Amino acid sequence: MSNKTFVLPGIEKNTIEELSRQLIKANAELKELQEEREIMFANISHDLRAPMTAIRSAVDLALSEKNPSNEELLSIIELIDRRSKTLESLVNDMYYLYSVNNVPKSFEFEEIEAIPFLEEYFFDLQTDSRFDSFDTTLDIEPGIDCVINIDVQKIIRVLDNLFSNAIKYSKKEIDKTVTEKSTIKLKVRLENEKLKISVIDNGPGIPEKDIPYVFMRTYTVSDARTPGNGKAGSGLGLAIAKAIVEKHKGNIECRSMQGRGTEFMISLPINI
Repeated sequence: MSNKTFVLPGIEKNTIEELSRQLIKANAELKELQEEREIMFANISHDLRAPMTAIRSAVDLALSEKNPSNEELLSIIELIDRRSKTLESLVNDMYYLYSVNNVPKSFEFEEIEAIPFLEEYFFDLQTDSRFDSFDTTLDIEPGIDCVINIDVQKIIRVLDNLFSNAIKYSKKEIDKTVTEKSTIKLKVRLENEKLKISVIDNGPGIPEKDIPYVFMRTYTVSDARTPGNGKAGSGLGLAIAKAIVEKHKGNIECRSMQGRGTEFMISLPINI
């Protein structure tokens, strides 16, 4: 029996093969996304359970005491306050990531001059007391004069996240014996009709094997940068940053070298 290839009338064989490849690729991506979501929900369920258990225990303790002292009540209230804020942060991040990916009207784009916007953002940082023990520098390539179409508040959220991570994982923050100031730089370049915005620190860096995963919803940089110190968050911060930047038709990447520092670079298209 001879082998025959059947082709639908009016459709080229090459077209069918290309469609088949695209379908296989889309199927693999869908499966990967499903697995990632399952892991994410498992991680978030774990993160939610811990503060809920602590709150429940604190309430049970308060109810079990017939005449709790003011000091005991204050301690219980402070515990509930801390843990409820953790819960609120996790829930807010979950909803924000959902809205960025699924609610088109959640973005309000406007055309703005890129450099004045970034200069204003940087100088606003100087009023944040968290930066008092850091050397922060602004490095803008001379001659840049361009307009970008962005949702200002969402890009500010991305930058805030990157700067917060730079502080959290600085050598000074991780090793309390370090006395010299850590450095954080906001670097701006223009390349191939893209505005490149980098946040660079001189912290402990991220292992090379972990870099491909830093923007996944299931990944937390804490374990890579501060091994053994426990998990610091749900891992949604960088996933949110990536989703926001991609909605701007841009991309975000991570470059890092252990012991030398980390650079997160955002690329945004400019208006021509």
